[in-house]
Amino acid sequence: MTIAAEQKKFIDARIAERGLGDRVEIRLQDYREVPERDHFDAVGSIEMGEHVGERNYPTYAEVLRRSVRPGGRVLVQQMSRTGKWPGGGPFIESFIAPDMYMRPVGETVAHLERGGLEVRDVHALREHYVLTVAGWLERFEANLGRLTDLVGEEVVRVWRLYLVGGAMAFRDGRMGVDQILMVRPGRPHDLPPVRGW
Repeated sequence: MTIAAEQKKFIDARIAERGLGDRVEIRLQDYREVPERDHFDAVGSIEMGEHVGERNYPTYAEVLRRSVRPGGRVLVQQMSRTGKWPGGGPFIESFIAPDMYMRPVGETVAHLERGGLEVRDVHALREHYVLTVAGWLERFEANLGRLTDLVGEEVVRVWRLYLVGGAMAFRDGRMGVDQILMVRPGRPHDLPPVRGW
């Protein structure tokens, strides 16, 4: 599910390329408008939870819980941060993501547990994101001409600064990224008793 039509179009093409059309559905829909209850085997939310806002987080957690059948899995990947700038600081809040709200991973876990989900695993990916952002920056620089034509020099400079600063924030531990794996209580789940790695 996404609210970005271009993102849906891109992912739909990837699904078709891989022959997964009978297994994966991408919707152009706000998360609060999901009508299904007790329906899905699993739900994943990638890099969205930090954009729903502190006030809306209980609704977000409830939609995740009610969307999966009892015993179903929920995976949330989102950024985390401690300190006085839950939005990432004045630069990010002004130029990149004015709706961003990051909190320590423990507070996110508490929100999700209060929403009725049983946390089974938390996997910190902070160091992975140093490499991820480096890859993004490499592709950014390799496509600089096209990007400048598309959005202009000023926007390119803003996003270069964001990517460089983001890599440093992940490297230095000022921001994190975590995957939180949960199940909806009510029936046995099929997760293995221990991680496979």
